[in-house]
Amino acid sequence: MPDIQTVPVTQGDTPTRTFRITSSGAALNLTGVTVTAVIKPTIGTSDDDNAAHPLTVGAGLTIVDAAAGTVRMDIPSAVTTSPGWWFYKIQVTSSGHPETAVEGLMPVSPA
Repeated sequence: MPDIQTVPVTQGDTPTRTFRITSSGAALNLTGVTVTAVIKPTIGTSDDDNAAHPLTVGAGLTIVDAAAGTVRMDIPSAVTTSPGWWFYKIQVTSSGHPETAVEGLMPVSPA
C-alpha cells in the first residue's frame, strides 16, 4: 500500500520535496530499481496525457541516498504556476513490476 502524503506548495515557488520510500516501515534500497513520478491535474488523468508532468531520475527526480530510500522531486514550474489541486505519485519498478510507493494531493495555493 502506498504512503499517502499531501504536499502543499505556493504559486510561483520553485520547490523541491524529499521523500523516504519504505517497505513494511523500513527504508527501501533504491539501488538497481527505477524510480519515476508523475504530477497531473486529477487522479483520473492518464499518466501519458499532455497535461501530466512525468519525472524521471535526471529529469525532475534525484536519488538522494539509495540505501536510505530517499528521492527528491523538483516540482515543475508548469505546476506551480497553476493554482489548484494536483495529484502526484512516485513509482518504483523492480524486475519490470511497477508499484506506487507514495501518492497524494498537491494543492498549489495562490501567492
